[in-house]
Amino acid sequence: MTFKTSPEPVISGVPYPVTEVDGAPAQALSAFVGAVEITIDKRGTPYVIEGEGRERGDLVRVHEKNGKGGKDVRVWSVSAAPDGGFVAETVV
Repeated sequence: MTFKTSPEPVISGVPYPVTEVDGAPAQALSAFVGAVEITIDKRGTPYVIEGEGRERGDLVRVHEKNGKGGKDVRVWSVSAAPDGGFVAETVV
């Protein structure tokens, strides 16, 4: 019998700083569009989000997948941070 692990929990409504997109610092919001791998800082621990991003005005909605091409796990909203850089938070 094979057991699948549940996705790691995240706190809804908390903006997590984005440290990388596709292995490099993000320079523009457009970097989050299409197939992406985003790394966020989850209270000192890196957390990788693999998914598909679509631009929606001044933010990008990223549908996190359970592995490449897998089922949707959760939806993230990525936007510019007030102090520069980018933040990601779950959409409820």
